[in-house]
Amino acid sequence: MSDKQTVFLYVPCQMDLFQERTVYSVMTVLDRLGQFCHYDPENTCCGRRFFMEGALQYAQDLSYKVIKSYTDYCELHKKTFPIVVPDAACAGYMKRDFNVVLKNATIPADLSNFIDNVHELCDYIVNVLNVQSLGNEFRHRVFYFKTCSAMNKYPANNAPETLLANTAGLDLILDGNMCCCGANGRFPMVNPSTAEKMAGEIVQRAYNQGAEFITSTDIHCLQMLEAYKLHFNVDVEIIHIADILRGA
Repeated sequence: MSDKQTVFLYVPCQMDLFQERTVYSVMTVLDRLGQFCHYDPENTCCGRRFFMEGALQYAQDLSYKVIKSYTDYCELHKKTFPIVVPDAACAGYMKRDFNVVLKNATIPADLSNFIDNVHELCDYIVNVLNVQSLGNEFRHRVFYFKTCSAMNKYPANNAPETLLANTAGLDLILDGNMCCCGANGRFPMVNPSTAEKMAGEIVQRAYNQGAEFITSTDIHCLQMLEAYKLHFNVDVEIIHIADILRGA
């Protein structure tokens, strides 16, 4: 551990619950870059979903729990650490909305320090570590779906595209006409047919361009696309970007 930079790894709840293989990919990629991952298993949810639905007390309790876990770890080691989040939606929520949720729940210095250190995984690799190629290989045609959060919530950057473009053997499809996949919040539950149509537009667009895989930075969006792909038996695989970056 002493020879490596420690990062405070925050794993989104949907990834933690349903795709532990991707968590392994995240940690493997960071380890190869000389990063030691500290993970607090008590961090179960950042509160983003509750915030979106107006359940502010639940959102505040969960958000404060994440902040306190980080600040306690920093105080223990007498230094601050980067916070790496393999999900643009959760990272964007932490950077853009924690100051709203927690404005009366924690001292401003702690909150500001936390927000300043939050990074989505690809952004951390490219724009903090200044690494544009991981030497990974993925010999497939891949459609990159840039989510609403990656475009509008998390600070704009092209780090995911950079890492995919520099992956050996990867034939990258970038589509500038992206729409929402319909996965956000309660929307797919109260508007199921509309959400299905939105997800289907993305999956079918990728399939029609010959994609073998669809990838993204956001786990809940990928799960929405996976549900559509399975229901309609579309011959395209859904994969988180970390699994591509890990390579074979």
